[in-house]
Amino acid sequence: MDWYPSGKGSNEVLAIACSDGSYKLVSKAGRVEKSVAEAHATAVIGIKWSYEGTLATAGEDGQIKTWSRGGMLRSSVVNGGKPIYCICWSPESDSILYCQDKQLHIVPTLPGNKQISWKAHDGVVLQADWNPANSLIVSCGEDCKYRVWDQYGRQLYSSLPYDHVVTSIKWAPNGEVFAVGAFEMLRLCDKTGWSHSFDKPESGSILNLSWSNDGTTVAGAGGNGAVIFGHIVDR
Repeated sequence: MDWYPSGKGSNEVLAIACSDGSYKLVSKAGRVEKSVAEAHATAVIGIKWSYEGTLATAGEDGQIKTWSRGGMLRSSVVNGGKPIYCICWSPESDSILYCQDKQLHIVPTLPGNKQISWKAHDGVVLQADWNPANSLIVSCGEDCKYRVWDQYGRQLYSSLPYDHVVTSIKWAPNGEVFAVGAFEMLRLCDKTGWSHSFDKPESGSILNLSWSNDGTTVAGAGGNGAVIFGHIVDR
């Protein structure tokens, strides 16, 4: 799921990806404004609004598509291949970062720009995030590591391997810190990659992370059904 950026009034809309290959646009009041059937041939894994209000979807069918605010197809950006587990927009909303197998790719949505691809992990890349404040990228994968990259795919930091697969990673809005989730592990790191704090919640694997708008609280979704919260008390 992903909220429309800076949504107010009629723009307070939530995009929801579905396992049947469809997606829905739902108002704050819970009314389904638009349901797009057969957006993908298989489950829609990723859905993300750009900062300018263009919607991107990614699926198990290895495709990435972009859509208007009203749910009209604009373009098929990536076609075919292996499942795409994560997508995020560039700070300028002119490129999409996506994970596929062991690689990260940055594909432009406008003609004339060059695609960038690089091997990011020794196992499948599960999540990545691109911060608009510092333009840095973080990623995590089945090789039990997390890494920091610049926007050209140059590695700035790599963690040592942990005991379990690193399943989630997310920047705080200001780009000063990011959170890392794994099996009963929640870690807070600064933007250079170094760990600042560590907690062991009884959550199972932390499968997804989300920050509050002010960047003081991070929430995690645990594989055992638990919801956990981490708070930054000294900024």
